[in-house]
Amino acid sequence: MSFRILFCLSIFGWNVALSQSIDQKNVTIIRDSLGVPHIFGVTDADAAYGLAYAHAEDNFSDLQEAVMAGKGLMGSYKGKDGVLFDFGLQFLQIDSLVEARYDQDLSPQFRGVLEAYAQALNDYAAANPKEVLLKKTFPVSGKDLVKSSTLSVSLMAGLGMGLKAVNENRVEEFLGSNEAHTGTGSNALAVAPERMDDGRGYLLINSHQPIEGRFAWYEAHIMSEEGWNCVGGLFPGGTSVFVGSNENLGWGHTFNYHQFGDIYKLELNPKNKNQYKYDGQWRDFYVRKVKLKVKIIGMKIPVSKKVKSCAYGPVFENKYGSWAFRFPAYKDIRATEQWFLMNKAENFGEFTKAMEMQAVPLFNTVYADKEGNIMLHSGGKVPKRNPKLNWTAPITANTSDYAWTEILDYNKLPHVENPDCGYVFNANNTPLQCTGDSCNWNEYFPGLQTFMYNRGERFSYLMEQQQGPFTEEDLDRIKYDMRFHPNGIYETKFAAMYNLDETKYPDIADAIQKLNKWDRNGNVDNMNAALAMVVHDFLRLAIDGPFALIMIRQEDLSEEMAVEAIRKAKKFLLKTHGTLDVALGDVQRLIRGDKSLPAHGLAEVPRAADARLHDKKNGIYKITGGDGYIQIVRFSKDGADIRSINALGASTHPDSPHFNDQMEMFTNHQYRKIHLDKKTLETTAERIYHPGDQPYH
Repeated sequence: MSFRILFCLSIFGWNVALSQSIDQKNVTIIRDSLGVPHIFGVTDADAAYGLAYAHAEDNFSDLQEAVMAGKGLMGSYKGKDGVLFDFGLQFLQIDSLVEARYDQDLSPQFRGVLEAYAQALNDYAAANPKEVLLKKTFPVSGKDLVKSSTLSVSLMAGLGMGLKAVNENRVEEFLGSNEAHTGTGSNALAVAPERMDDGRGYLLINSHQPIEGRFAWYEAHIMSEEGWNCVGGLFPGGTSVFVGSNENLGWGHTFNYHQFGDIYKLELNPKNKNQYKYDGQWRDFYVRKVKLKVKIIGMKIPVSKKVKSCAYGPVFENKYGSWAFRFPAYKDIRATEQWFLMNKAENFGEFTKAMEMQAVPLFNTVYADKEGNIMLHSGGKVPKRNPKLNWTAPITANTSDYAWTEILDYNKLPHVENPDCGYVFNANNTPLQCTGDSCNWNEYFPGLQTFMYNRGERFSYLMEQQQGPFTEEDLDRIKYDMRFHPNGIYETKFAAMYNLDETKYPDIADAIQKLNKWDRNGNVDNMNAALAMVVHDFLRLAIDGPFALIMIRQEDLSEEMAVEAIRKAKKFLLKTHGTLDVALGDVQRLIRGDKSLPAHGLAEVPRAADARLHDKKNGIYKITGGDGYIQIVRFSKDGADIRSINALGASTHPDSPHFNDQMEMFTNHQYRKIHLDKKTLETTAERIYHPGDQPYH
């Protein structure tokens, strides 16, 4: 570490005791023509240091928020919106779990990776003090990173939606009858070599996340002399690739919606609110205090809150009742080490061994490799429940019968490996439908996701229609399909909207006619899709939930809701565009900085586009999620041919040439080729440097 950085650390008052010190000269960052970092280190720890440093150069703001979440500082920075993360950290006791288990549960090698990553953040902050958002964020430790990642994956694995459902008294709507949905989607597809026209395996990685912010994909290539050579997407604070490929294999994740935990509505003792019924007896809650800080009008106000626990787990209390949570996700701190081992796997056996850790608490994984293997595994931590009991949320039995103690083994979860049909896919649909009809997994367990979406229907239908070998053009057509499936789930759930009597509603008769003429396609020049997109958005607002929830909840869309949404959409388009005859691309845009492009796609079609109102005066919707980072890999015995694209650009700095330089390619469905060898990258590099050299941006 340089004298300058040590001096800055001293000025900040940081007492840093590093278990190792990374020599920045052992780390090389190569920026390609689009500013994407390719990081080379002598050791894995060196490479992790370079990853953190390069990411900080591109997006230090969101990186700091990720760290704040692990240190319980979000309330100090973001006020009431941030303190919910701080509460979750202590409510689930993730902070104390990591402190107790860090040295025992994580390997020395991976702890070295974590601590090197943390050191890079500390070094960058010391060298760039004006970019520090909250002084108390630093110094960062490896434990802070694990606290942040454990909290994040726990919230993803059902806890986030569970807390929202309980807070809004919508448990049955959001979590009952296997209807949980966070609003986050993804697509992934693998095709075996024997089903491709050129004999090379195919992998599509197409995760749907917000395209900006703390959970937006950042692309990086990480390489060390210890065998790490992986490229793909990760989130701020991620110490390795979450979805991507190396020279031997690749994988994509999609959200799965098994019931990864349970919520219990407790019966309280009417004579003593500090007791709850359990196995016919009144038991005392275990009570502890959590201490939080909330920024209010620029001041950080300390707040303490009593938190209860019971035999099931932590208890959340509100005016609707007392609710206990029992989820295995927040009891395991090893998720990021599992991803690290997946990064470094050299073959199917090593990859499977990493997956069998079951430390990552959710996700479907779609896999392919150069040996021709393909796989779908719908994994995570699914409780091993008694199939004779009723597990519909919320559980009100208040007995120990519902206090499961184990999770399902890896081999008991939905799994399709090298099917005769020659392909596997997932678009957040049930894993019971992930390949051709004759090749599907067809077992059952309590909590299994059984519902479908339009995207799953479209992939299933379009893949099944292909009789002979696939070409890349065939698979591009399927991936960029923009339609709602004829006579499918969408048509069933939205039937009320497409069967309205124009004479009954003369004020919106013209809008009803346009919707009935719509071909269910989301191409930018479609003159009826804009109205449909705006109607969909008003319906989303009406249910105060993700648009996809309309397609999986028990009740169909009502006529009253449809009419109200159409009225609002008509009024909006006439006020902002002066007509209902407006092309989708004139209303829905991909926007960053001063660049604005017409955007293909709609929510819940394979070419997924989640848009939110951006310019109310001019009636412009901005793409905020859906398709973002996309990677396509072709495998042969010689290795992997990798191409990728991101929705916006590698940097979040408006003055960077890489702030929005991928937008045209993304809009035009084009990709960039990725090289994994250092020599080739050096010949086309925009810049080659060591961390700590002259500022990159």
